[in-house]
Order: sequence, then structure tokens, then C-alpha cells
Amino acid sequence: MQAHLSQYKGDKYVEGWASLWDKGDNLPWDRGFPNPALEDTLVKQRPTIGAPLATDAQGQSYRRKALVPGCGRGVDVLLLASFGYDAYGLEYSATAVEACKKEESDNASWYRVRDQTVGTGKVTWIQGDFFDDAWLKEIGIPLNGFDIIYDYTV
Repeated sequence: MQAHLSQYKGDKYVEGWASLWDKGDNLPWDRGFPNPALEDTLVKQRPTIGAPLATDAQGQSYRRKALVPGCGRGVDVLLLASFGYDAYGLEYSATAVEACKKEESDNASWYRVRDQTVGTGKVTWIQGDFFDDAWLKEIGIPLNGFDIIYDYTV
């Protein structure tokens, strides 16, 4: 994988990741299930990361937003939504975004609602480059508009 990605210098790095998804035969980061450490954190560290529902300064309740940049097949996004966060999965590759939609469609029942009083959060799949703010404008979320950003690869 390092040899493959080394062919994509500078701003071309995103094309390297996308080409791996397009080939589909070397996705070593894709374990096929959500990160157990994330699930453990959502269960045991709720006071640290905050509940999925919050109240703004005007007393209005809202659902907190979680971003997973480089979300792969979206399993961590679906896990966050099952805990009640509005979850956003960001991928540069169109093939990866399609894999996210397929994961959601094929395995939605695996991501059960964790708290019936909170319900499930909304899932949004985004194709874009994390280092280019155009995708934020496209979905109508301001810079610093996420309450949680989860990434275990950086």
C-alpha cells in the first residue's frame, strides 16, 4: 500500500486512496465491523464525549453531529447513528461512498437503536476531500459545526 500511495504526490494523494477503492482488492483498513474502542467509548465515556442530545443557549434541544473523515465502508458512522448522533461519513472516493450506502442497506438491522428515548441519528454520506471545505458548504454545515470528529487512522 505504501508503494502504491507513494506514486501520488502532493494534492494527488486523494486520487491514490480513490484508486485503491476502485481496485477493491487491497483494503487492509476495512475490518468489516465498527471499532470496538469506539463502541466502548460511546458506552462507558458518555460524560466525557457528551450525550447525543443537547440543549442550545436558547433552550432548544438538538441532536449533536459526529463526523467520520475517511469513513471507509461507514461502519463507524452507522454505529454513531445507532447511539443517536447525526452521523456524517466523508470519503473522497465515489466507490467508497457507494460501499457505505450498500453497508447501510445490507446491514441496517445490525446497528440497532441503543436508547429508545434518544432514537437513531440521521446518516449522511458525503463525497469530498477533508482538506477542502467545499463539502461543508455543500451540506450546509459551518466550519467547526461538528460536535465530535472520530478518526482512528491519523
